Amino acid sequence: MPLTKLDTTAALIVIDLQKGIVDLPAVHPAGEVVNRSAQLARAFRDRGLPVVLVNVSGRAPGRTDAIASKFSLPPNWTELVPELERQPSDYIVTKQRVGAFIGTSLDETLRQRGVIQVFLTGVATN
Repeated sequence: MPLTKLDTTAALIVIDLQKGIVDLPAVHPAGEVVNRSAQLARAFRDRGLPVVLVNVSGRAPGRTDAIASKFSLPPNWTELVPELERQPSDYIVTKQRVGAFIGTSLDETLRQRGVIQVFLTGVATN
């Protein structure tokens, strides 16, 4: 069903568009995803709607996966890509798990603002 109107309490959630993830192989070219997400973020900001930028900072506390220790990540891998043009009005949510709704402030942030319609974008969302 095509969307014809944004709800007045909609929010954009941009997931994992950070330096250490957009360089990984993906189904769609990451540059295209980043550019479209940045356009969406500008459109939401222009309408005074919340933009939530989610990044991942590491593994969940207590995880000891052997495979994860085999990878070396650059120091700036958690930084959001500059194309998103982060604004002071944006909400930043840092996660340590696969999902952004569990163990973060995302749910509370959306509820406090009365958000009832969300739009998700990102390079590795599911």
